[in-house]
Amino acid sequence: MEKLSPKRQLAAIMFTDIVGYTALMGKDSDKALELIRVSKEIQKPLVEKYNGKWLKEMGDGAMAQFSTALDAVNCSIEIQKSARGELDAKLRIGIHLGDITIEDDDVYGDGVNVASRLESIADPGGIYISDAIQKAIQGQTDVQAKYLGEVKLKNVAYGLRTYALQGVGLPVPEVKDQKEFSGHFLAELQRRGVIRAGSTFLMISLLLFLLLPYGESMVDLPEWTKAALITALFIGFPLALYLAWNYEISPEGFVRTTSRASWQNPYTASQRKPLTSNVIIIGLVLVIIAMYVYPRYIARGQNGTSATTGLDKSIAVLPFLDMSPNKDQEYLSDGISEEILNLLTKIPELKVIARTSSFSFKDKGVDIRTIAEKLGVAHVLEGSVRKDGNTIRVTTKLIRADDGVHLWSETYNREMKGIFTLQDEIARAVVDVLKVKLVNDVIPPSEVSTNVDAYNFFYQGKFFYDNPGILFIQTTERAMQLFKEAIRVDSSFALAWTYLSMCHWRLASSAIHPEFKQAREAAEKALLINPNLGTALVNMAEIQDNEYDFVQAEEKIMLALEMEPHNPYVLRNAGRFYTKIGRLKESIALCERALEIDPFKDAVFLYLALAYFNAGQFDQAASTIAKSMEELGHFSWPWVSLDILMQTASPEDLLREAQQHKINLKSLRWDYANYYIAAAMLKMGNTKEGEKNLGELVGNSPDNYGIAMVYAYAGDSDQMFKYLEESFVNKERRGTYLKVQPVFDKYREDPRFVQLMEKMNFID
Repeated sequence: MEKLSPKRQLAAIMFTDIVGYTALMGKDSDKALELIRVSKEIQKPLVEKYNGKWLKEMGDGAMAQFSTALDAVNCSIEIQKSARGELDAKLRIGIHLGDITIEDDDVYGDGVNVASRLESIADPGGIYISDAIQKAIQGQTDVQAKYLGEVKLKNVAYGLRTYALQGVGLPVPEVKDQKEFSGHFLAELQRRGVIRAGSTFLMISLLLFLLLPYGESMVDLPEWTKAALITALFIGFPLALYLAWNYEISPEGFVRTTSRASWQNPYTASQRKPLTSNVIIIGLVLVIIAMYVYPRYIARGQNGTSATTGLDKSIAVLPFLDMSPNKDQEYLSDGISEEILNLLTKIPELKVIARTSSFSFKDKGVDIRTIAEKLGVAHVLEGSVRKDGNTIRVTTKLIRADDGVHLWSETYNREMKGIFTLQDEIARAVVDVLKVKLVNDVIPPSEVSTNVDAYNFFYQGKFFYDNPGILFIQTTERAMQLFKEAIRVDSSFALAWTYLSMCHWRLASSAIHPEFKQAREAAEKALLINPNLGTALVNMAEIQDNEYDFVQAEEKIMLALEMEPHNPYVLRNAGRFYTKIGRLKESIALCERALEIDPFKDAVFLYLALAYFNAGQFDQAASTIAKSMEELGHFSWPWVSLDILMQTASPEDLLREAQQHKINLKSLRWDYANYYIAAAMLKMGNTKEGEKNLGELVGNSPDNYGIAMVYAYAGDSDQMFKYLEESFVNKERRGTYLKVQPVFDKYREDPRFVQLMEKMNFID
């Protein structure tokens, strides 16, 4: 007979054998032979059912060949299912997809060898498959194959990635040392979804940190929020890993990953650990990338260049650090940075954040990027000053805030007398780097005296004026003396005269020093020297409108806006003036512009809230107060919130809030809350208690206008007009709001009100 030539092909080989057959054969050979017979009766028909070929039997073992991996796997599962019901023993099954050689009705090769070795290490009742089989069936069947690790099999030259089929009736693999699996721990991490769970947790944590600033901008979160979040995530990470390692979701609920229920769990990996699905992980990655990239894209501009968009032409000048040996030159370092800021402010193309807001970060250790984000600028100028004798060294750095790149830096060494030229040089360098076009190609001249001694006295005085502290009377008096010294050295120093006026005005407004006359005289002197000085013009306008000279005050305001349209001090005070004379749309617009330039100035929030309130936009007024509390921690005139309640709430609500204000702000020098308590009580018909509170106010307070508001709210027009007349005679400052104050609206047609308005000479 002619011998057939060997034939090679790719096939799925299934090996099976009966667990414990050899031991049984030694004890009861008849029973052992019966097991072989039953096993064959179970297996052979099923092999044929799944298009397989029954190759041969080897004692208690059998080998079959299949043309597809899927047929081999489905056949093995049904064999185990039938064996559990009909065979008084358990089978082991191993399956591999590889080359086989068929010769003389025998089969051998790598496919056969590997399948037999897999069968030998399989668990009783279990099915082990090779990596090749797993890849072939992946995505084609509901059968789950769980990776066990890589095993070194006898007579196999390479490590084999091994999987165990998972399903109903199949055992949980017992991975023993003798099986020599490597990487099994990693395989278990993957099987139980621990790596995915940890990755998801970390991405959610990062997302929470990216969202935190947005949450802080919308909700008044406590200062400990960030620390609490870090602690919760630090504790939560190992807890998440522990839960992922030990539990999963099944149709019966949560089950342990080491249990039979887990091995027989029909759910897919994403169903067992829903938060670790590819869709969620990819979605988190995309959201994180978007949240990280988008703000930087906006900051840099859509064309990817610097110094070309409106945002890029913006800068905050931070207070320079005092690096002097004795640390006694803070006034000088502040003065130099402020002078540079003032020079830059005069350049129309450039958005420069006001001193109040940029200096609010002084000594707080806030990073440059955060400062820039809060102030809404693309660039930050910082530096230091070191004064030793008559020599001064100034170091400056211009930083692009979004990436921290130093666009320009320089160190200057000068004699003190050269400080004015130095400030001009620095301002020019900044402008050149930002590519801002200068009007007439020059930096506007400084408003500060070129006399070094006057300069020093002025900035020492300004340091005290800007930082009054709780002893504001004493510090203001100290500032006033230093301004007088600056004027003594240089009597033509208009800005020193202006600040001297402002000191007198502050003391006069405190009701402790009757210094209105001195305030006016100093303001007049400043304007005589420099009639176009915006700060002096606004200062005089404030004096004049409090003298009820609204016509003259308006002239000063209009000229100040013309001369210094980007000065936030001019803008906010102009806004307040226009509120008083009833030009409320202009007032709101001016205050909003001031807030853009000076976002951390309490007076800007106050004047904007007053503009909204007197325009009848009570919700916007309340929002402005809330924003001030969020950004600054306080609101300058807390009683404005009670004015809002007088227009929007019941007397009972007004009384309750006023009493709470009285408790919260009991340290105020005069108890304004009593006005609103009295008003609410009178409105509610509690005349005795209301008049008791009013009696205390009449005896202790000069604020006739406030008492008039009480009677206006309560509906007693006679008493209201009595105190309004007293307010007019005394030219009380709050009386300047009479034209717009909503509480008086219902009395405006009264002839007495019309006559009073005529006497006050309000502008139509």
